[in-house]
Amino acid sequence: MRSSPSLRSVAVAAAVAVLPAAALGDGIDVESRVGAGEWGRTAAVEARLGTPVALRVRPVAGGTIRWYRIVPDASRPYNNAVWPWDPGPYRWLGYAKIGYAREELEALRGRWEIAPEAKAGSRWFQAEVIEPTGRVRSSPGLERNDARGLSPDVVRVTFREGDDLVGQLTGFFDVPGVFGSVPYQVRNYLGVDCADVLMAAWARANDRPIERDWNVAALVRELPVVAGTTIASGAPAARLRWGEDVRRGDLLAVRYAGWRQFGHVGALYGDDGDGVLDGEDLVLHAGPQALHLSRLADGPFDGEVKVLRPGPARPR
Repeated sequence: MRSSPSLRSVAVAAAVAVLPAAALGDGIDVESRVGAGEWGRTAAVEARLGTPVALRVRPVAGGTIRWYRIVPDASRPYNNAVWPWDPGPYRWLGYAKIGYAREELEALRGRWEIAPEAKAGSRWFQAEVIEPTGRVRSSPGLERNDARGLSPDVVRVTFREGDDLVGQLTGFFDVPGVFGSVPYQVRNYLGVDCADVLMAAWARANDRPIERDWNVAALVRELPVVAGTTIASGAPAARLRWGEDVRRGDLLAVRYAGWRQFGHVGALYGDDGDGVLDGEDLVLHAGPQALHLSRLADGPFDGEVKVLRPGPARPR
């Protein structure tokens, strides 16, 4: 659930801090190349796993270069809104402060061109050049944070497993879990919650903009329900068969015992091989932690469950 749009817009206007130009420093450009494509200057570098990605900075005669990763602290949950289990649930609180650290990639020191590790998820990079005079210049980094999180100007490399909903979803690994995330945060891989990240992956798979806040109740109201059951200790009460009753990319929405509404949702990732939905099957979901894979047997979907199926986007 979300606060009303009017309250949200007021909170956004009040919370976003803009750094003065002098604080941004004298920067350098990081160029990127995906596969055998042309070199370009885009901060958002995205590719399917198996496609090589390279980053480079034009060499400076007599200078040296250092590369850093900007690492969000995705080990703990954040909340822009009151948690569903706390008094006054879903009320907008303001942007949670996401923690970041800068870590030098020492093995890459002195290399003007690098190839980021090809691993599903998103990672952020900063290059720093030390000129012969001792002057230091860098690409955008932590100095460009605002209340919503890291600036989209910081170089982001995102690898995904594929182009469908589940494939696009894997590009959100390593993005912090933020309950009550807003479209700006989701579009820029700054923070996601359980419903927003699924519909962001659907939007990307269907070449649609990410413009709307989503919650689980809205998904249950608006998406086709293809099956329903209860799950206890990871075991569905109904026999649901892969390829007939459920399929990869279907959404599991759960209403926990004692809850008035559906409160969590994830995407079916894959069958363990027996062809029946059971505790060993994997679900991709965020909230309150960052996006992660878990088995049904781990318990996050124990309760009343509806299986939702987002269809292809309608033509524009």
